[in-house]
This record gives sequence, C-alpha cells and structure tokens, in this order.
Amino acid sequence: MTVNRRKLLKGSAWTAAMSPLLFNAQHAQGSTSLVPTPDMETGLPLLRLPKGFSYRSMSWTGDALAAGGTVPDRHDGMAIVPGAEPTEQVLLRNHERYNGIPIRGEDVPVYDDFEVPAALRPFFGGRLEVAGGVSGIVLRDGMYHHTELLLGGTMINCAGGLSPWDTWLTCEEIVFRGSNIALPGDVTGKDHGYVFEVPPSHLGPASAVPIKDMGFFRHEAVAFDRQTGNAYLTEDNGPNSGFFRFEPNEPLGGIGSLEKGGKLSMLRVKGSPNADLRRTEQGKAFKVDWVPVEDPDSDPEVLNSYGAGLTNLVGQGRSGPYLEGEAQGGARFDRGEGIWEYDNKIYWVDTTGGPAQTGSVWLYDPQGERMLCLFASESEEHADAIDNIALSPTNGLIAMCEDGGGVNNADNSLKYGCRLLLARQPGDKVLTFAENNMDLSGGVPNRPEIPTEDYRRGEWAGAVFSADGQTLYANLQSPGVTVAITGPWNSL
Repeated sequence: MTVNRRKLLKGSAWTAAMSPLLFNAQHAQGSTSLVPTPDMETGLPLLRLPKGFSYRSMSWTGDALAAGGTVPDRHDGMAIVPGAEPTEQVLLRNHERYNGIPIRGEDVPVYDDFEVPAALRPFFGGRLEVAGGVSGIVLRDGMYHHTELLLGGTMINCAGGLSPWDTWLTCEEIVFRGSNIALPGDVTGKDHGYVFEVPPSHLGPASAVPIKDMGFFRHEAVAFDRQTGNAYLTEDNGPNSGFFRFEPNEPLGGIGSLEKGGKLSMLRVKGSPNADLRRTEQGKAFKVDWVPVEDPDSDPEVLNSYGAGLTNLVGQGRSGPYLEGEAQGGARFDRGEGIWEYDNKIYWVDTTGGPAQTGSVWLYDPQGERMLCLFASESEEHADAIDNIALSPTNGLIAMCEDGGGVNNADNSLKYGCRLLLARQPGDKVLTFAENNMDLSGGVPNRPEIPTEDYRRGEWAGAVFSADGQTLYANLQSPGVTVAITGPWNSL
C-alpha cells in the first residue's frame, strides 16, 4: 500500500502525473459489506465494521474527568500527540459547543468568561454561549486512562490541526464581535472567530491567546507545510469561502511562536481572477498563486445587532479576509472543512463542493503551486457531505468523515447511518469502512446521562491514525463518544 508520491508529483505534466491518484468513481458500498460489531467497552453494537475489525469506546459525554466534573459534549476535530512518557499518547479533542455549561475547572485556561444573560438568549435562539473548548484524552499503553480539560472560554470549536511541534491548533467556527457588547455594569465580551494553540498538559497550559493574524472568519481547520512552517486554513462560510495561507513571522518556532504573528493571504487561480471552484469536476488541475490580506482581523460584510447593548455583534455574509482577497481575484469555494498534511502535500475538503454538491477533496502542492480536485462525490451514496479528513502516516490511507445525516430509502426511512469512508492510494475506490449504528433507544449501560435516542444519523468527526497506522481514532459527535478502531488494515 506504500506509494512514492514524491516521484508521482515530479515532471511538467502534473495533471497526467496525478491522474493515477484519482479516486476510482465507484460508489461506496453501504452497510452490505459491514456487520454490527459490539463495542468492547459497553457491549453495544455502536458501529458496523468489516469482519475482523474491533473497537473500544471511551470518554463519553458525561463521563468523569480526572480533576472533577464531566466530559463536555459535541466531540469534533482531533489529533494525537506523544504524552509525558514513552508509553503515553494524548488525543487533543475539540468540543463544538453552541451552548451549555461553559468549560471550566481549576487551572483550566479560559479565553472569555462572558455569560450571555438569560433574558437575552432568545435573541440568539438559545444557542449562543461561550461554551466551547478543548479536552485531552490520555492513553497509556494504548488504553484509555483519563480525560482532562485544556481550554475553555471559546465558541464553536469545530476542527483544527496539528502543529509541527505536536500541539493542537483549535479553530472557532463563528464570527462574533463580543467586544462590541455594552451591557449595564460594564458587561462585555471578547471577539470570537480565531485560532488558539493548545499543548498537551505535560507541555504546559494553553496561553488562551488568539492568533489574530490567522484571520477573523468561520475557521474550520489548519494544516502545516512542515518544510516551510507555513499553515493552510479552510473557511466554512458557504457559499463564499476562501482557502488561506499563513506565513509565520517565526516559522517552525515552537510553542507560542504563532502568536507573534505573520502574513495571511488567499489563494487565487493564475489567469482566472475570482475563479469559482465550487462545482469543479474530479481531475481538474490549476496553477495558483496568493494575494495578500493586509487586515486579517477586519469585519465581515454584515454584523447583526439585537438591540441596546448588542450592536454589531454576530457576523454574516462574506468574511473580512475573504472580501479583501476577493477584491484581488481570490478563488471561491463553497464550505471548506477538514485539512491534512501528508508527504509535504495538503489535502483538504469542500464539504458541499463538486457537481453533485456532496463533497470534494482537493490536493495542493506547495512546492509547485498547483492544485488538483482529487475527488468529487457523484451523489449522496458515493460520499455524503465529507467533513474531517485524515491520512495514515504509514501509507497515505485516506479517512473521510461524513456529515450528511445518513442516506435514505425512497420512503425517507434510513437506508444506512452516517459513514466513515476510506480511500487507498493509488487509484482505489472509495470504501465504506464504518457506519454509525448508534441506536441507543435502550440506553447505555452505566451511563444514564446519555439520552435514549437513535443517533445513527449523527456525524463522524476527528478521525486520526496512530503513529504506526494500526489504530484509527474517531468521534461520533452525538451523543459524544470517541472510538479506537483496530484490525487487519492490509485486508481492505
């Protein structure tokens, strides 16, 4: 399964060289090749997997935290880093929370402690609280040990990315000028729509300082070119999203260096200003360059107001960085989502991209300034709203998380639950590897706080492979659980 991708990317006929890597346009199979597989923790058949694979659930919403309190809900983007000891690893995990009890705790860094007054919550549909953040799952000898809180006071932490020095960059998927709040008693908040660096606890606490030069927009995820130290960022702001590059003032500078700023720019297609790439077909390739964003913290097209003391608050329309890039011919995408670096190339997702608007995967070559639409889903059955993406460090196996709510039969009954897809390289078909089978109508043993519901339509998120490629960790956002999947990978 190993492939020499550097060799494939050399030469002037880049599109021809890349064509062997295009996903075979065969539909992903549904649940027919999968079997209900019991969780080694609860005994419940939470997933459908290929025969021979097994998994263990951990760190459910409501489980006890090491320092008291319970695990927050809405598990999302995730990465794995070395722990304090050689036998220890840490999963750094986002919580994409719109409301609920804010993430707090002794020694937990908090960016913004603003609390939306109860009387004002109806203005926001009851869904706006500074309740997002990051937790860490500590694994010892590959087994779950405990969960700890690493950052609070942020909003809608969707995905993020791994830094070259093994810290987590957590991204806020909102545009919110909290500093404009002026309520009686000098009550105000902070701005949200930024990226924050979060180390595992053994490397020290998070600074809770926003990296403002990475832009003020609906962030989704970030990945680094480990040769240059440049970071690439996706924007989830359909139908007007940009693809951005951040050049740090101190490239590869270690913990805290990104907070010293840098230059933001937006991707442009050479010879085609304001190229609309939302419906790009699989196999199309482009030469690209970058246009500068001089004011990365600029306001969006609209800031909505909600009455006295709540003026110019929630962003809407095109973001400030997008507007500046658009004025210089920047390219337009639909909804940028997950992003991952592998072999010095950047893979990233437009979740409603492609002719069928059900998801596309882009491949960007920083050395050659070229970009290819590596995959475009043909239908919901092929791939449905691809979200997070991750590649195995050992062989480039591509994992793609769906966020489409499952696929229906003609009568709108559920045909199969939300899926986790795999694609081998080079040229193999998209394979349904796992299906959400979480019908918890009967509850979960020893977890009475989990609502008894059918969660099979719930999204996958946070997929990440272990360093040896033998374990795939992933999240099921609702009701909030992390799973560790192992098995005969070479048999796929």
